[in-house]
Amino acid sequence: MTMKTASMACLLSLWMAAFLLSGCGAIQQASRERTAARIDEAIARYHAEAARVRPGDSKEKVLALLQPTQFELQSNEIRPPEAVPTQTDSGKDSLIEIYFFRSSRHPDEGSTDRQGFPLPDNFTPYIFTDGVLTGTGWTALLSLNIRKPDSHPRAEPQPLCKQMAPLAGCF
Repeated sequence: MTMKTASMACLLSLWMAAFLLSGCGAIQQASRERTAARIDEAIARYHAEAARVRPGDSKEKVLALLQPTQFELQSNEIRPPEAVPTQTDSGKDSLIEIYFFRSSRHPDEGSTDRQGFPLPDNFTPYIFTDGVLTGTGWTALLSLNIRKPDSHPRAEPQPLCKQMAPLAGCF
């Protein structure tokens, strides 16, 4: 192989590598555009259904309306629900459940939290107390007054003789 042929082969290889790499960039861009379009479609469906939700609606009704709007989203594009046990002012046990629905998208869509989920401001929280919608939005969520349920009172340890008194004949 002559020097000229080797140089031509090297240039051809470099040109092909550059061509193939530029194709990868185009594929990545097309993939990002499809992802953005899919997320935008889910957000549009969410907004159409969210207008039908009212405070006091049952959790089942709200989820039946809103969850189907999120079905096209992938696991890294959603935020899982959370449940918080609490107590009412009267001491009755209660459960607060928070469901997050994708309601917006940042143009770069690159920002995520520590767990890899999209940033919270891409979601609208729906707060259910004992199965009833009691609030929507971050203001409602951040203003919740959550009381940690009282734990059962700790029993004082008793001497064995006192515990077994009727059986052991201790007085």
